[in-house]
Amino acid sequence: MVTQDQQTQPPEPPQNPDETDSVATRFATPVEAAPQKPRDKHLYQIDFVRLVTFAAVILDHVLLGIATGTDVGAGALGLLLRYTRYSFFALTGFVLTYQYRDRELKPLTFWRRRYKLIGLPFVVWSLFYWVYGHYRAGGMTGLGDLVDSPDSVATSLKSIGYDLVTGNAWYHLYFLSVSMQIYAVFPLVLIVLRKTWGYHRYLLLVSFAAQATLMYMMVRPPLDFFTHGPQQTLWTHLVATILPYQFFVFAGCVAAMHYPAFQRFMIRWRLPLIAGAFVVIAITLLYYLHETNIGETIFRATNVFMLHNTFAYIAIIIILYCLGTVWQDRRTKGSIPDNFMRTAADRSFGIYLAHALALSELMPIIAEHRDLPTWPLILVAYVGTVAVTIFIVEVLRRSPISLITTGRSTIDWRTQNAGRSIAVATVAIALGVLLRVVFTALVGDLIVATGALLLASACLVFWRQRRAATAAL
Repeated sequence: MVTQDQQTQPPEPPQNPDETDSVATRFATPVEAAPQKPRDKHLYQIDFVRLVTFAAVILDHVLLGIATGTDVGAGALGLLLRYTRYSFFALTGFVLTYQYRDRELKPLTFWRRRYKLIGLPFVVWSLFYWVYGHYRAGGMTGLGDLVDSPDSVATSLKSIGYDLVTGNAWYHLYFLSVSMQIYAVFPLVLIVLRKTWGYHRYLLLVSFAAQATLMYMMVRPPLDFFTHGPQQTLWTHLVATILPYQFFVFAGCVAAMHYPAFQRFMIRWRLPLIAGAFVVIAITLLYYLHETNIGETIFRATNVFMLHNTFAYIAIIIILYCLGTVWQDRRTKGSIPDNFMRTAADRSFGIYLAHALALSELMPIIAEHRDLPTWPLILVAYVGTVAVTIFIVEVLRRSPISLITTGRSTIDWRTQNAGRSIAVATVAIALGVLLRVVFTALVGDLIVATGALLLASACLVFWRQRRAATAAL
């Protein structure tokens, strides 16, 4: 990840020699200047936006699992939280373009690296969720039925292939499918941006016009042309393609292509932009209340593809970026908030992938307490989901399967605390058994399995550390 350059400013020159130098000093042999520190290119403001967006997407999924379809307040919050999918894709376009705007992009090298980091986790989690979904539906018997005959095996393989193509193995995996489509076309997008310098504003207008037209069509009955043939298949799976998100991706690309000017603008006009964005959000919510008051269903009024909701999504993204620039300006390297943000950025992709599993395991407990007030239940469910998800991801990052599950290499075994990991794993296994046996909570199985993985990983780390210590003697 990358950010605005923090350049070391030279000291101001004196107004006249008498202010600082004697004659002898002025004619002394010049001393070689100390080398400048490497410029920090990390996009700290993007870390902030990403952290808030990942937290928001978890809240949105918790909200969808608990709130009723007639809860106007929950619908209003859900409407605003739907900004997350567009924010993800805008961030993807922004970061990719920033990284390559001033250097050569070799498509094959780019694709090989990107698909390794996101393609492997996508395949692994798709297969996991495919098996998990069938297990939750039919238990071990249901899994056995998937392979009990050649026809069953063939059907299962077709189902897996379908889910890999569409990102449909679980409800949140479409994001990875679309991201890989972005990677596929990004080299071409970068060429277009470089060849059309000076015309980007017009390309943005065309992109938005196409976005608005498609969104208008998506929330209405399809045209006859899209009711048959391959085009029907495309239309029914449109949400898993890049098409409904192309404007946000392209806007992120254009912003990063003009990064210095864009950054100056966002900082200079930060307060007016935030104020204007809140006005847009308020108008959107008022219109939402009007629509639901005259009989529009909450499901339709909060539809993420409703064009009039799009302006609120853009407003939220602007607010978060502006706040991110505040964080960028005021962060203190090595401070607790800085370390937290750095760790959160490292774990964010894994958290997105694993949170649906944690929420699914907690849902039976949540369902047993639906008679409780909605908002306290949402809060407790959210905290529980975040806690279990973080535990899963922290374990995965320390395990040999980190790369294929989180897109990041395993934390160096030399820096891991094997003793602490073994202690945490033991407590987790005991807690999981308690939850499963005493409270019959399904999430106990997940905690036990995760604790067992941590225990195995910690034992491996301990063995490697002991072997290295012995070899050093």
